[in-house]
Amino acid sequence: MTTLLKVENLKKAFNTRGITTRVLDDVTFSVETGEIFLITGRSGTGKSTLLGLLAGLDQASSGTIDFQGREITGMSLSELADLRAATIGMIFQSFNLIPSWTALENVEAVLMHRGIGREERRTRSAQLLGELGLKDRLHNLPAELSVGQQQRVAIARTLVNEPALILADEPTGDVDPETAADIMGLLLPRIKSGKTTMIVASHGLFDPGFADRVACLKDGRLEMQPGIITKPENRQ
Repeated sequence: MTTLLKVENLKKAFNTRGITTRVLDDVTFSVETGEIFLITGRSGTGKSTLLGLLAGLDQASSGTIDFQGREITGMSLSELADLRAATIGMIFQSFNLIPSWTALENVEAVLMHRGIGREERRTRSAQLLGELGLKDRLHNLPAELSVGQQQRVAIARTLVNEPALILADEPTGDVDPETAADIMGLLLPRIKSGKTTMIVASHGLFDPGFADRVACLKDGRLEMQPGIITKPENRQ
């Protein structure tokens, strides 16, 4: 495996009415290709803030983020947008599906500004939704789908662009354990093949047995958790 992401001395602070709140303090870690890296911590500790920095959605107060050998903290907004479109996928707990668009349209939308023709967009999106068990739900609106089906659409939307990195904020937080296991079963083959890497932020709803490494974010610092043993049945 090779290093996909390297974060060094990352700091983030917010200033509100003259009061400085330090959220991230000297966070340093790296992630390898084909790895699931789990970041745990209580609500409000800065996990989502960290994911936002890694995605280039926000700027760090200081520190560096090296992604695929490129320093992204100094990139322009347009460069960051291009980077996200080409190589980074995000999975949110709330799914963020467009309610007036069908499952197929929600997935296809990711490819609309990539110079890909309509027929290829539709074919790729439909094929992936079919692989995720939604072949008969392509033209259903999100409200017509179960929570688990909506999450599968969100995952298809993330995977259709074949991202090198997936940033997932509580990806299994709104589904039952069985559905959560099904969702991870869909993601694991792609991750273990080295096609993508996933960083997960969770305050305890994500099964650590799926992770290769686990770190805890507390008081702005990221601490690796020793002794985490991966469940063999999950890591085949």
